[in-house]
Amino acid sequence: MKYTSKGVPKNWNGKDWHTYKWAMMNVFKENDLKDIAVGDLTLAMLATASAEKKEEFNKKQIKIMRMIGTSVPPEVLQQIRDKETGSEMWAELCNLNEGKQSEAIKAYTIRRLENELWAMKLAPGGDANLHLCKMFNLKTELGDLQHSIADNTMVDMLLESLPEQMEFENLKSSIYYDKRSLEASRVKNELNNSVEMAKEV
Repeated sequence: MKYTSKGVPKNWNGKDWHTYKWAMMNVFKENDLKDIAVGDLTLAMLATASAEKKEEFNKKQIKIMRMIGTSVPPEVLQQIRDKETGSEMWAELCNLNEGKQSEAIKAYTIRRLENELWAMKLAPGGDANLHLCKMFNLKTELGDLQHSIADNTMVDMLLESLPEQMEFENLKSSIYYDKRSLEASRVKNELNNSVEMAKEV
C-alpha cells in the first residue's frame, strides 16, 4: 500500500482492510479528526458551542470526506459517496468491510463447530457424561450463532461418537429402529443409563 506525503493511503485496492483502517486511524489522530470520524463527537454535542466551533467541525467533516474519497477505489467510493458527512462515510466503509468479515467468520465458526461434533469420540471407559455435556455445549454454541442442529442429526452425531461396545451397539439398534427415540435429549439420557448399567455389570 502506498501513501501520500501526509500519510493517507494512496490507490488502495479495496483489499487488506485492516492495514488500510490502521493507516486511516493514524491519519485521523494526527489531524485531530478521530473523535469526529468515529462519531464520538457530533454536531449535536456542539449545540451550545460558538459559531466558529461549529464551522470548524463542519470543515473537519469535509476534510474526512476528502481523505476517504481520495483513498478508496472508484467502485468503493460509489457505495459511500451519498453520505453527507465524513463520519457517515467512515461508518459505512467500516460496515461494508467488517460486516462481510463478520459473516465470513460466523460461517467458518459454524463449520468448525459442526466438524468438531462429527469428530468427537468417546474413548472406551471414558467419562460418558462429560463427553455428552461437551457435545451439547457445542450444540448450544451453534444455537447462539442462530444455527440449529436438527434432532435427528444430533442423534446421529451422538451415536457416531460412541465406541464399539456391546451396550452401545444394542442402544444404537434400538434407537435406529424406534423413530420415537429420535430426540437428542432423550438419547442423551439413555446413553447415560447404558453407561451406568455397564458399570454395575
